[in-house]
Amino acid sequence: MDASVTRRLLLFFAFSCAAGGAVAAAQRPREPQVRVADLERRVHDRINKERREHKLAPLAEDDQLSRIARAHSQDMARRQFFDHVNPEGLDPTARGKRAGYECRKVRDNVIREGLGENLYQGSLYSRIRIEDGRRSYDWNSPEEIAKESVEGWMKSPGHRRNILQPEYSLTGLGIAIASDDRVYITQMFC
Repeated sequence: MDASVTRRLLLFFAFSCAAGGAVAAAQRPREPQVRVADLERRVHDRINKERREHKLAPLAEDDQLSRIARAHSQDMARRQFFDHVNPEGLDPTARGKRAGYECRKVRDNVIREGLGENLYQGSLYSRIRIEDGRRSYDWNSPEEIAKESVEGWMKSPGHRRNILQPEYSLTGLGIAIASDDRVYITQMFC
């Protein structure tokens, strides 16, 4: 086959795929535009609201903790697992140390080392309905995702303890959205 014919076939194939992508996107009407940075901010604000309601100082955002948290959320989304320990066996403290971050807290002459971590897995939608072969989605807004994650954590004794731990002063949040619309949230504490 001559090079110009091959090039035209490749262009036709690329255009056909692009058109198919437009059709696929049209099958998901009213899909919200979720900006990860905005969602992280909403979760952080809700966490600090809980702390203020319990007469605790707000948690300051730590950029390095956020990078570590974001990397864990992205890893879970990419490799489709949901756990505090990654497939290589690294827990939050080990992942922090690998990134050059160590957390030490002193209370009553006792030194405590290690990072706290809360995880949440949700979805961009709450339900899919199929009618006449067409799918329609009940999309969750960024505010609904933030609310659901923090309310879930506050109902869980271990997660609640992390959020309301008086010794914690720093936090990092990292969110990733997987190709299957799952939302992974990692919050780390020091």
